[in-house]
Amino acid sequence: MTFTLCFLLTSVFAQSKLRPDPAPVSVNPLQEADRLFTFGEDTGRDKQSLGLIERALAGNGRDYQWLWRAARAYYYAGDDAAESEKLSHFEKGISAAQRAVAEQPNAVEGHFWLAANYGGYSEQKGALKALAMVKKIRAEMETVLRLDARYHHGGAYLALGEMDRQLPRIVGGNLTRAIQRLEQGLGVAPDNLEMKLALAQAYQETGRKEDARRHFQEIAQKQVKTRADRDVQEKAKRLIGKL
Repeated sequence: MTFTLCFLLTSVFAQSKLRPDPAPVSVNPLQEADRLFTFGEDTGRDKQSLGLIERALAGNGRDYQWLWRAARAYYYAGDDAAESEKLSHFEKGISAAQRAVAEQPNAVEGHFWLAANYGGYSEQKGALKALAMVKKIRAEMETVLRLDARYHHGGAYLALGEMDRQLPRIVGGNLTRAIQRLEQGLGVAPDNLEMKLALAQAYQETGRKEDARRHFQEIAQKQVKTRADRDVQEKAKRLIGKL
């Protein structure tokens, strides 16, 4: 049985929000870290943002705002790193996110990026580790829904829906529940193309071919700007041909 939590890597968290250039002459360090960060679109800028975050944490390792941003940056750094370097980034991301959650347990960001890094970590450790981490990832994403279901383009709905779609039923997968989650997610984030793609795949897998076709076609006809959305669009175009 092959199972991957890569949906927590290049899909759920690949929504790009490029910041404008140039930077203001005088800027708050947090704002500068956010301005530089590109959600995987520009590796160089993401590394600059991470460097700024690490320097800030060296001076204050308990600041929540820096901690959750560190977890986010380590996640994307791990996603883009060479295979030999991925694990260490995700481990650092887990540590930062756990500290963030400890500082502010009722804030959404720490829980979301903790789940993300759990996913990246388990992906590197293999299928058995991935299965062992499912319960932790699900718990964190359920917490995200409770705190702010709209966070990161409804990413918790996408993560939970994809887990239910991809996992075998014997270890908790459930296609009916996957469709419910993904439909709810589109309700709060209608422009999330990865959500729409996952829902189309779930429809296809339950025999709802016309619903699947409609969603694939909507994705294929969408004007896209980011690398992540272009990847989704190409996949949708391939899947239309297999209906």
